[in-house]
Amino acid sequence: MERIIDWNAYIEQWSRATAHLQSIQSYHVKGNPAPNLSELKLEASTGFFFILTRGEIEIRMSYKIYRCRAPYIFHGGADNNMSFGVPNDNQEWDGYLVLYTAASASSEDQGNLALSYGFTPNAMLPIQEKCEAMERHWNSNELLDRLQAQSLFLPMVYEVLSQKLQTLAQPEYTKTNIVTEAIKYIKANYMESITAEKLAGRYDCSTSYLSRLFRNQIGLGPIEYLIHERVHRAKQLLLKSDARIQDIATKVGYADVYYFSRLFKKHTGRSPLQFRAEYQQAAQVQNNPLHGLESSIVSPPFDSHNENESYYQLSEEGDTSMFRFSRPAFGAMMVLCTSLILSACQASNSTGGAAAAQEPASQTATATKSDSAAAETRVYKHLKGETAIPVYPQRVVSFFHLGELIALGVKPVGTTTYVLDNPHISDKTGITDIGIPPDAEKILSLQPDLIVTTPALAEIVEGGYDALSKIAPTIVIEQNNEPIKDIEMFGDILGKQEEAKQWNEKFTAKIAEYKAKISPYVRADETFSILNVRPDALFVYGDTNMGGNIIYKYLGLKPAAKVESDVIHGETWEVSSEVIPEFIGDRLFLAVNKGAEDKLKDVQKLVDASPAGKSGHVYSIDFDQFLPSDPIAVEKQLDIITDLIIGDGK
Repeated sequence: MERIIDWNAYIEQWSRATAHLQSIQSYHVKGNPAPNLSELKLEASTGFFFILTRGEIEIRMSYKIYRCRAPYIFHGGADNNMSFGVPNDNQEWDGYLVLYTAASASSEDQGNLALSYGFTPNAMLPIQEKCEAMERHWNSNELLDRLQAQSLFLPMVYEVLSQKLQTLAQPEYTKTNIVTEAIKYIKANYMESITAEKLAGRYDCSTSYLSRLFRNQIGLGPIEYLIHERVHRAKQLLLKSDARIQDIATKVGYADVYYFSRLFKKHTGRSPLQFRAEYQQAAQVQNNPLHGLESSIVSPPFDSHNENESYYQLSEEGDTSMFRFSRPAFGAMMVLCTSLILSACQASNSTGGAAAAQEPASQTATATKSDSAAAETRVYKHLKGETAIPVYPQRVVSFFHLGELIALGVKPVGTTTYVLDNPHISDKTGITDIGIPPDAEKILSLQPDLIVTTPALAEIVEGGYDALSKIAPTIVIEQNNEPIKDIEMFGDILGKQEEAKQWNEKFTAKIAEYKAKISPYVRADETFSILNVRPDALFVYGDTNMGGNIIYKYLGLKPAAKVESDVIHGETWEVSSEVIPEFIGDRLFLAVNKGAEDKLKDVQKLVDASPAGKSGHVYSIDFDQFLPSDPIAVEKQLDIITDLIIGDGK
């Protein structure tokens, strides 16, 4: 449908153009005709976005018909000679037609703005919300509302082009990282009313599923992260302005100034006024060598907790006891200066790095040496592009993949709080807790030569990937939760390819050995389930962790039908007591959290009446031991699961 477009040039042309919203119309129809562009008599400078939010529609262009299924976005101009239609008279569909005019200084820019293209966005709801707001303001009789509609048009264009770039940057088989997108949404809209339900609705999933993803990827629930972002923004406003506390509270999303003040003090140890006063006092003496510097912006880490997939129950932020901040230290303002100095030092000491960064991706295995031959670098391709990294990094900060590094004999100098809680890693000496969200100041003090992060964890650092890259070469990689795949990837990153090959061969052989061991004790048609009982909730696990990857993926055991359809291939996570029998198979692995004794009593009869309960095939496992899914944890979990099955058979 579209010709090859230089998207960077196209975006630049949009940035130079003068664009105005002309009209916006929504369609919620069944059997009615689609928009007729010829009847609209568009001017030469008019362009349009057609945003299909539900159903199917046909786009006729150059004697060809393209059938598009929602979600879909199409852009065109007055001279594109196209029309819309519906596949059949009973077709139901919803959408928006947004007309605009754009004027550019050059005729080339003017022509390029009318280019036609269409694509399926990763997330339609952010665009749909902007369209809804635009239409609401546009149809108002108030002049200010019309002005507001105009102001919403370019943000909608930005969202459309941003999502187009996302679809180009990722392979077709790659799913959108919901957590990363939700973090971006929170950062942009922290002042709005945000609930767990609203966030989940944006990404068409349940609140428990979204919370699971957040906990698994950043160690915090979505509302906990929202609170962190609001408190951080409030700190910035307190330090950078003389605004009233009431105004700051409103700005960060709290209508009740007293509630905001209590929340702020609970999370920082000081009231907003005390916080501002202490910073002003510190600023007066910061040049005095007899006084130490004290931070006001960088927050200390959240308290450690190991239930990194527990469901945060509150719809909105609550007065939770998990936030216990110690007194912060000054330095946030120094991070940028120091990182720039450090970057300059790295540039002068590793001249090969800059040269390597410009080499093509096909030469990623090539090492370049600096003039002093003090360091070797190579170009590594990752989710954020290509970065010159050490061939053999010595001081690694890894935000998530602690077990992978330890398995290959590399101890990182720093990692995040909830990853450091891994009970299967005994020797943690020399590993600094960089907090959660990660503290840029701590990372800087460790003088890393490589930072490895996941997309979501990179996003929650203030300044994101760019800030981390100023500290040290930074790569962003997927959180696979697949030991064999992750070991191979880190063997490449760390220059330990041979060690990775040996580990994977040994692990693969162990899997084969253990499958043979349990074979006499398990019938081919037997089904397995994993149930987690918590004080206030029940969770069914799939094939990612809590032993699910071992049971279903590696040992090849059969999940209960409901587990396979609703959990492994669906988005079910939290379940009610009433449906528990539907998820329990012939054998059940049961993890009961501390304090969940009363909850267990509620479901014990259901468990006893299940096939697993009647046959006595219910195995107790430790939640903390089975939550991680790194290579070290998985090896130990494999031993436990095999012993339970064989021991039960005997």
